[in-house]
Amino acid sequence: MRKLVSLSILSVFVMSCASLKPNETTQAFAEEPIRYIDLTANSKKDLIERYWVVIKSEDPKYPVDAARRGLSGCVDFIVAIDSNGTLGGFKIKKSYPEGVFDKSAAAALNRWKWSASKDNIENTPVLTTTQLNFMVSNSKNKAETEKQCESTRLL
Repeated sequence: MRKLVSLSILSVFVMSCASLKPNETTQAFAEEPIRYIDLTANSKKDLIERYWVVIKSEDPKYPVDAARRGLSGCVDFIVAIDSNGTLGGFKIKKSYPEGVFDKSAAAALNRWKWSASKDNIENTPVLTTTQLNFMVSNSKNKAETEKQCESTRLL
């Protein structure tokens, strides 16, 4: 008798699930894509100040292995600042030496915050660039680092 009751309940449950349309059990959200103003071109880099001001930045931690090896370098990012003044995402545009400082730089960048400038009353999201530099005294790769990381502009 127990098996029959259990089987009946299970059958009703399975049939009721099968009769539901997929959109009745889940709610789909049609989010609008974020429209960023692209300020990544060299000619537009100075325009960032019209939109966003850094209110919190954090220096990256120097990787122990790179310090031991006497390496200096940089990580150049394309950064998305969303309408809340938080990091909407990033892409590593270039790093030197490749891969050495990426994780440390990304971890620091993830903690940055921005405030809309007085001219940015609509909190317009933007794409911009920034570079985080890693310099150690008596660097073994100083000349190459200066060549590869010539842009020292920080957001």
